Amino acid sequence: MRDTTIASNTDQNFTMDTRGKRPSFFHSPETDAVMTALLETMSQLWATRNQVQILEKLLIQKSVITQDELDIFDFNITEKGQDNQAMQDFFADAFRAMGASVQSIDSRNQEVDEAQNSTTKRDQI
Repeated sequence: MRDTTIASNTDQNFTMDTRGKRPSFFHSPETDAVMTALLETMSQLWATRNQVQILEKLLIQKSVITQDELDIFDFNITEKGQDNQAMQDFFADAFRAMGASVQSIDSRNQEVDEAQNSTTKRDQI
């Protein structure tokens, strides 16, 4: 098996083992899995950004919308709420797939507020 250790500028070593089913670059398979997921996510984000740019350009060229209209557009409060809920659902699905628990920002803020209130009340006694 070919095993090559490479040192980066930060003296952090990783192993390049390209034999077998999937290349591995780090000593930990968990780190490899996270890096694979990160790189896949970055690739998908790049492709999505590219598609959005193409659509924006086409809409402007075909006079469906102007650049100024695009620049000042914003969702209304209901649409923002729906978008936030869709984002929470998206992350919940992602974390569920990883087997981790997920907590909404509102739920976490409520827990922090309750903890701070109980500490304040205890300090007053």
